[in-house]
Amino acid sequence: MKFIITLAALFTITVSHAEENLTFSKDIAPIFYENCVNCHRPGEIAPFSLLDYESTRPWARSIRRVVNDRTMPPWHADSSKTEFLNDRSLSELEVQKIMQWVNQGSEKGNDSDLPKAPNFHDTWAMGEPDLIFHPERDFEVPVGDQEIPYQTIYYVTNITEDLYISGWEIRPTERASVHHANLVYQPQRTDNVGIVTAVMTGGAYIGSYLPGARPYRYPEGTAYLLPKGCQIGISVHYIGQKEPVVDHIMFGVQFAQGRVDKVIRTIGTYHSKFDIAPNEEEYVVETEATLLQPVDILSSGIHMHLRGSAYTTTAILPDGSKQLITDVPNYDFNWQSNYELAKPVSVPKGTKYHVRAVWNNSKSNPNVSDPSMRIRYGLWTDDEMLNTWSHVTVTGEKLGLEVKDGHVVSVAEGAIGSPKSQLVQTLPVQVNAPEQND
Repeated sequence: MKFIITLAALFTITVSHAEENLTFSKDIAPIFYENCVNCHRPGEIAPFSLLDYESTRPWARSIRRVVNDRTMPPWHADSSKTEFLNDRSLSELEVQKIMQWVNQGSEKGNDSDLPKAPNFHDTWAMGEPDLIFHPERDFEVPVGDQEIPYQTIYYVTNITEDLYISGWEIRPTERASVHHANLVYQPQRTDNVGIVTAVMTGGAYIGSYLPGARPYRYPEGTAYLLPKGCQIGISVHYIGQKEPVVDHIMFGVQFAQGRVDKVIRTIGTYHSKFDIAPNEEEYVVETEATLLQPVDILSSGIHMHLRGSAYTTTAILPDGSKQLITDVPNYDFNWQSNYELAKPVSVPKGTKYHVRAVWNNSKSNPNVSDPSMRIRYGLWTDDEMLNTWSHVTVTGEKLGLEVKDGHVVSVAEGAIGSPKSQLVQTLPVQVNAPEQND
């Protein structure tokens, strides 16, 4: 967990470096390699690379500014309350080093001091997938069109037996054109793909591609199950660019290997009744679902549009006590994350999975171009929506599966539970119950 350093300690740190000339090779590259180059490298969403000095140096003053105001690296959860596995925020010491390096003239230093750069395989951030599902069709993105109907795209699948995966990544070839996408599996195809449709037809939500998203990897001893014969589909929200592009959106997976005792399941809430008044600075919706089984909560995520400003996910236990899952006081539509908990939150059956989300439709929100608009539910970024999720495992489940290359080869004696789909929560409801017009 990254705690705030006291002013006295920070002063000590600053003084200790005051006589030292910091260099890119020795002092700064390790920070960038650890926190920044997943995006800041060739072929990725960032506008420049931080893998080498020559690419970094022209941007030194801009780097100083965005690091100092905490715009970069993008991280919006409160890490003082919850520890996250994928926390990419910088420590105070790291911020001070970058500031000092730029103030001193941004020297390169000796090549011999440069650490080995991370090894990225082509354009897959997770490394080479064991299997890549390709879409049945590509999509030609209309030039400049900002209101393209959501595209339902199915993948070429031939899953002849249950497939257990340990991680996955959604990979568009035209990342700048994909606003977001939701990935599901279903027992059969439907005309439109969506999270609610998938669940209602006996399928499940796998995950999302969102601005700032990273590959998802499941904890050791767990796996996500793609059932035999399932259909994998994705609903994609495209936005037009200045030039015509054709996107080929892939779904890459890594096979589970070894012992698997728990399968990953998904819980969450959604909301579709909005009436946000012009210039309303704090519009609040609280939703919750009751858990029908004891679970260990592994992550937390949310999708709102431009006026989304904050959210908190809390577990309300049957005795009325509360346990914080995630607090995101500065939600940023442009950088949405799946916050992976360093320590799972274990809760009993009957716990209420509670989400408090806030929208800001005033001029104090830099993402709002016209605060005089009344905002309703809709698919476009000038409308609003709410989808929340957490990955969970069922407490006490001990499947005893021995898996090789994603397939079960044996089951241990005394196994407890079933990997098949099961009901984990009730339907979500709104609990702050304001009178709102549909």
